[in-house]
Amino acid sequence: MSKQIWLCAALALVACGKKDGDKAKESKAPPVAIDIAAVNALVPAALKDKIVFEQRTIELEQGRKHRKFTLAVPKNWTLQDKMFGMVKADDKGGFFSKLTIGDSCGGACEAGKDWAKVADGEQFANRAKGKVEKDDKGAGRRTMISVDDNTKVTNVNTAWWTDGASRYFDCSYDLDESIKDAAPAFEKACSAVNVEGDD
Repeated sequence: MSKQIWLCAALALVACGKKDGDKAKESKAPPVAIDIAAVNALVPAALKDKIVFEQRTIELEQGRKHRKFTLAVPKNWTLQDKMFGMVKADDKGGFFSKLTIGDSCGGACEAGKDWAKVADGEQFANRAKGKVEKDDKGAGRRTMISVDDNTKVTNVNTAWWTDGASRYFDCSYDLDESIKDAAPAFEKACSAVNVEGDD
């Protein structure tokens, strides 16, 4: 009897170890290169005195969960909300300009969801009601650039995910009409984001 109990415990330990290992593998994507010079090179000459990117780490605190996002962010833009990942532009960036960075589970955080569908419902469907200037769909990611018909704010939004993961990630820049021509630079900024932190 004791041998059977020991065997069951050993099998359970192996199964748990495998599960934990899979979770760690899922959450630790290889780091991507953040090329600040290339991002700044895409800022139009007329806006270079207003928009200068630097590498920045944005740390979010959502209850007991802490997560860090490292990416290209304009200098002097300030973190306004550590829970919802909102970074507000300075005066040079315009009143409506901001960065929103974070993750979402689309409800319960469960592995195996159709993240393309979830991200479409949460991030893209509503923005697609405006003028869509770009909608690039790829394996494990999507980028849309759209303009709100009412506010004239340009939104640059990239979502990315891994098959089997329990959440997806999102980087979204809203651009005041005064800096809309720098959209390609903001798109490149959202294309390379490193994520660290709790699952």
